[in-house]
Amino acid sequence: MKSQKFAVIGLGSFGFSLATKLEDLGAEVLAIDRSERIIQEISNSVSAAVAFDCTDENMLEAHGLANMDLVIVAIGEDFGSNVLVTKILKDMGLKVHSRATSNREARILKAVGADFIYTPEQTQGVTEARRLTLQGVESYLPLSGGIVFAHVEVKEAMVGRMLRDLDIRKIFGLNIAYIGRMTEDGRKYRIPRPDDVFRQDDHIFIMGTQEDIKQYLQS
Repeated sequence: MKSQKFAVIGLGSFGFSLATKLEDLGAEVLAIDRSERIIQEISNSVSAAVAFDCTDENMLEAHGLANMDLVIVAIGEDFGSNVLVTKILKDMGLKVHSRATSNREARILKAVGADFIYTPEQTQGVTEARRLTLQGVESYLPLSGGIVFAHVEVKEAMVGRMLRDLDIRKIFGLNIAYIGRMTEDGRKYRIPRPDDVFRQDDHIFIMGTQEDIKQYLQS
């Protein structure tokens, strides 16, 4: 399975952490910001990082944005640029997620065509509350359509068994997106194979509804 390709435009605290986490999870990430300093900071943590004025449509096209599965506009301090870049990318026919810091900004971004709106400051508390209600979840990310992405440890009953024999999707309605296994260089994440045998210290990233994940954790 080929890696997903993401571009993250705007590397403030939200964009920077999102770009590096996506790369950690096996995606190919192109990080873009006006600041040469920030690009130098992130360059060793993503597949590619470039500094340029992201409101320049020609520069966006020249750096292969049209080849991305998804472009995330995470510009925080300059909302005008956020709107302009979102509109340019939608006019290019791309799938775009954009960052808003208020309901008003979210409405404007939706009006120019953004496919999904992030409101990290408003949703952080809600996300943390949901994570805390799921005992055993290391981290938690809500996706669209009521689906969540959760980082959990392997359950005792899974240890020593192959993925294909567990039938987690049929029993719990969950998909295992990544498996994290300890190596000499630390924990490494990859897409699981049907013949993977789970170990005691494995971690997994699962996708499903909150209720499905809760049932899995309580089983």
